[in-house]
Amino acid sequence: MSARFAVCSVSHPYLAMDEMLSLSELQDIVLPVAPSFWPPAPGFWMLLFMLMLVVISVWRWWHILRMRNAYREAGLEMLDQARTVHDVSLVLKRVALAAWPRDEVASLYDSEWTDFLNSSCAQCQFEPHGWCKPDEKADPELLRTASDWIRQHRIPPRKEPRGE
Repeated sequence: MSARFAVCSVSHPYLAMDEMLSLSELQDIVLPVAPSFWPPAPGFWMLLFMLMLVVISVWRWWHILRMRNAYREAGLEMLDQARTVHDVSLVLKRVALAAWPRDEVASLYDSEWTDFLNSSCAQCQFEPHGWCKPDEKADPELLRTASDWIRQHRIPPRKEPRGE
């Protein structure tokens, strides 16, 4: 029974106890060189390319939007110099001609012109007979409504002719 519980002492086959190194004789761990920051990994270049693509796309969208609305800016500048009802009507007509086809806008006057202005901007309501006295000084309400129309009018989508 004693053989069953006997402690087996196994020594390392290559090192004897007296040959084992002491802790004071151990060498420090040599760390590898830290990876450099240049050249960056391929993922960095892909991220940089995607970021540049987004920036260019946003700039182009903003530029196109600004160019599409350049006539509005010009119309607001001309409206600042308008003094009479006739001047305001001319400015609105020029802005409308910049946005709509000439054959739809050029021939409009009086009540048709007022209906056109009111239908193209839901928030702007011009007086039906406001254009009767063209030499009258433009009142602030007319100038405000005209300014609102220039900023807020909506152009319906153009119907392209079908090629047959």
